[in-house]
Amino acid sequence: MKCPCDPDPMAEASGDALMVPAGAACRINALPNHVLIHAISFLDARQLVRTCVLSRRWRDLWRSVPRVNASRKEFEGTAGTWVQQNLLFKKFFNRFLMLRNPTPLDEFKLLYGVPDSQYSVESDFVAESEDANLWIGHTLQCNARSVNVSVHDVGAKLCLDSVVFASKCFLTSLELTWVILFTGFFENLQMGCKMLERLKLYGCSINDAEISSQTLKLFTIDTGCVLAEQISISIPSLIDLGYLSEDIGTPLLKNLGSLETATVSIGTKNYDTPLSDICQFLRGLSDVTHLDLLYEGRKLKIEKDFHWCPKFNNLTILTLGEWCLCADFYALVVFLQNSPNLMKLILKVRKPDTHEMFIGELEERYFTCEHLKIVEIVRPGNLEHDHMLNDLEKFLVGNGIRSDQIEIKNWKL
Repeated sequence: MKCPCDPDPMAEASGDALMVPAGAACRINALPNHVLIHAISFLDARQLVRTCVLSRRWRDLWRSVPRVNASRKEFEGTAGTWVQQNLLFKKFFNRFLMLRNPTPLDEFKLLYGVPDSQYSVESDFVAESEDANLWIGHTLQCNARSVNVSVHDVGAKLCLDSVVFASKCFLTSLELTWVILFTGFFENLQMGCKMLERLKLYGCSINDAEISSQTLKLFTIDTGCVLAEQISISIPSLIDLGYLSEDIGTPLLKNLGSLETATVSIGTKNYDTPLSDICQFLRGLSDVTHLDLLYEGRKLKIEKDFHWCPKFNNLTILTLGEWCLCADFYALVVFLQNSPNLMKLILKVRKPDTHEMFIGELEERYFTCEHLKIVEIVRPGNLEHDHMLNDLEKFLVGNGIRSDQIEIKNWKL
C-alpha cells in the first residue's frame, strides 16, 4: 500500500518528486478546498503539480483548477539539450491533461516551444505544432473562455490548426503571439466561437484575404504581424480597433458601424504608401469618438486643395504624434478643421521631428473647435525650451485656445 508521503506519479513525470515528512502541518490547511484550488490555480503547471506531495489532502487539488498555465520556460533548467527539454515538457503536459478532472476551464495559457532553425521549413513547424493544437482543442472542449497562446522563441512560429475552433465552444477571449494563421482561420472562428468578443494578434502571419466576424468587440493587430495583400477588415460589431503593425500595408476597412475607439498606425518606412490607401483607411474610421493615430511612412507631399481627410463629426478625443507638427503644423490643422466636435486634443512629442512627413499647402490655416476644452502636450523633460513647441503653443493661442487650456506634461519614465 502506498504511503501518504510517497511521491506522486504526476510529480515523477515532471521531474519534481519530493518526500514530505508525515505529520507536517500548515495553517493553510484550515482553508476550504475551493479557496485552495483558486489560490494554486495561479501557479504554472509544473509548480502546480508539486503541491500534490504536500499531504494526502493536497494530492488531487491540482486536478480541478479552473486556470491552467503551461510554460515551456519551466523546463529550461532541466538536464539535456533543448530538444530533450521540449520532449520532457510535452510528456509532462500530455500526462497533466490526462490526469486532470473534466472541470470547466476559465483560462488556458500556453507558452510553447518550436525549434527555430535556418533550415526549418513549414512542414517542420506543422509537425512540431501537433501537440499544441491537441492541447488547445482539449481546453476548448473543457469550455475554456480565455485562451492565450505564444511561442517561446522569437522567430519560430506555431502552425495553428484552425479546425480546433470550428466546433461549438464558449471562448470569449483569444490572444495569439508568433502564430501562423492559415487560410480559413476566421471562417472557422465564426463557425465555432459564437461568443468570441476579444481577439489580439502579435507577430502573427495572417493568410486570409478578409478578416470578418459578427461577434468581436475588441480586435488588435500589433507589431510584427504579416498580412495578405489587399486584406480587408469587416466586423460590424467591433467597438475597439488596434492596428499597430509597422511593416505592412493599409487594410481596407468596411462594415465598422459600431466602432468607437481606434488606435492605429498607417504607412511604412519600407515603401511608399499610396495616398488613396490612407484616404480610404481614414474614411473607415470617420465615425469613431476616440482616435489615436500614428504615421510611420515616408515623406508624403499632398497637392493643394486635395481633400484627403474625412469629416470626423463624432470625434471627441484625438491623439497625434510629432509627425503632424512638421510643415507649419499642416497635418494637425487639417485634422482640427475636420473635427468640429473635438473636446480633447493630445499631442505626444517624443523628440522634435526634423523630417517633414506630411507636406501640403492650405489657403486657410485657421480652425474652429468650439467644444475643445483641453490640449495636452506630452514631451520629454529636456524639451522645455524647444522652439517648435513654443511655436505650437503660439499657434494654438492664435486660434482661440486659451493658455489655461493647454497642459504641458513630461513623459513618465
